[in-house]
Amino acid sequence: MYNLKGAVWEITLSCNISCLHCGSNANINTRPKELTTAEALNLIEQLADLGCKRVTLSGGEPFMRKDWSILAHRIVYLGMKCDFISNGFIVNDDIIDTLKAIGINYLGFSLDGSNAKTHDYIRGREGVFDHLMWVFDRLKENGFMVSAVSTIHKGNINELEGIKQILLDHHVDLWQIQTANIRGRMPKEWAISDKDFYQVAEFVAKNRPRYKGILGITEADSLGYFSRMIKNMGMTHWKGCNAGMSIIGIESDGSIKGCLSMQDKMYIEGNIREKSLKEIWNNPEGFKYNRRFDMSQLGGICADCKYGGICRGGCSEKAATYTGQLHCQPFCLYDMEKKGLV
Repeated sequence: MYNLKGAVWEITLSCNISCLHCGSNANINTRPKELTTAEALNLIEQLADLGCKRVTLSGGEPFMRKDWSILAHRIVYLGMKCDFISNGFIVNDDIIDTLKAIGINYLGFSLDGSNAKTHDYIRGREGVFDHLMWVFDRLKENGFMVSAVSTIHKGNINELEGIKQILLDHHVDLWQIQTANIRGRMPKEWAISDKDFYQVAEFVAKNRPRYKGILGITEADSLGYFSRMIKNMGMTHWKGCNAGMSIIGIESDGSIKGCLSMQDKMYIEGNIREKSLKEIWNNPEGFKYNRRFDMSQLGGICADCKYGGICRGGCSEKAATYTGQLHCQPFCLYDMEKKGLV
């Protein structure tokens, strides 16, 4: 039996901007046959019945969905924590007041540049950076916990220090740093190298302990796992990808995946219009890439690694994107250190 702890739910694919690194190719158009309000509310009931603790609403741009406040209110009413991940460009005082009334206290926003020129270029629209700075300040004035998510690639890897200073200046509480994948609209020339990957990890390891209690710096699950720097990166208890083990991803049409970032349709475990969430989650044949893992599935640099049984080949999304198969993430700090590549 697997306990469902969290869900990341792309409540709409519609987006008001067009980011160059968007893996979902989100744009102003919605995905065909997105869940109705009634269907979405029913799904929230099912999440609560399964004991889910936290639901993160994302997109696209979640605030583009007209009934977002109805869904968020039901999530909180049923005792689950509700978070949002947004680009911030649509957020205004009315939205902030509604969030406060519902009882939302945690919001995450994408920040991918240390200045308007870089951030707006990546985001594909002028004015996004300046408005985001206003959003940061306005939310802090209203007592919200605010986080930033930075997706790093060759287009912004040299701006980490600058982004950090912006977040400190605006009193942002948390900062998640992740590396981009080559999918969706992401330009191939922005793909990171092993050296780039290690540079990002060194930045996290250096700054995380330095700003503890001021700016909580954390890395995404794709950054790790058994490096000599790992204690400073906060990943000492990594036990493999959690997709389908304790978390799920929900697409806006009701399709269920272990992780939303795993884009291929082969990773869809079912749709709530056809089966209940409980049936999908408890299916003995479901999510078997993780639930039925064995050492023979390890490939690439992971095949003979002494940590293979614990790590299970790292982040499933990274492995699938760069190699076409699972359990063999090509970016591994431990492997880089072992081979003297860094």
